[in-house]
Amino acid sequence: MRSGLVAAASAALVTSVAAQASTTISQSMPPTATAGFNSAPIPRQQRFQWCLGQRNACPQICGGSATTNNCEENDLTYSCVCSNGTVPDVSAYRDTLPFYICTETFNQCIAAHPDDAEGQDTCQENQRCGTLNATAVESSSSDSSASSATSATSASTVATSTSAASGSASAASTASAAPTNAAVTVSQQISTTALAALFMTAFKLFL
Repeated sequence: MRSGLVAAASAALVTSVAAQASTTISQSMPPTATAGFNSAPIPRQQRFQWCLGQRNACPQICGGSATTNNCEENDLTYSCVCSNGTVPDVSAYRDTLPFYICTETFNQCIAAHPDDAEGQDTCQENQRCGTLNATAVESSSSDSSASSATSATSASTVATSTSAASGSASAASTASAAPTNAAVTVSQQISTTALAALFMTAFKLFL
């Protein structure tokens, strides 16, 4: 009786951590999924692996960065806070502490009903463990950042190309205008010389 109360209290403590503050994921694991969990038979090495998975998953769920990422092997509790201050619902993901506890609760439930089809059906109904992939969240965040950087680089390249093209056009316009101006000047000089010669001829006729 006492071990059952301790197990229930431990499970309640684990599931209550993820329910605090706001969450970034709407999916949540129902309390019934871990209500019958008994932590006593879980060996220390397995507890270590569970916490290792939890600590690896936390920053991935946050998109790559977490300010708080702890997991206690002794009492199987955890805390995960993203760099933006939100507390994600890690129970919605695979390979997290709530996920491991959920799957172990199912195994314990099945073992407790070896010849009870109805009891095993209840175990199946309660096994609503996380199904999301934490790695996919981090990959999606990285792809989004890379896409933004690529877009910014492309915009900068286009702006540079446009500026260079504008400069080339201005230079070409100036170059084409130079011969025209020179032609006008030569034409004016020829006209002036011809006019002077005409005046000289007329003056000689009067003499």
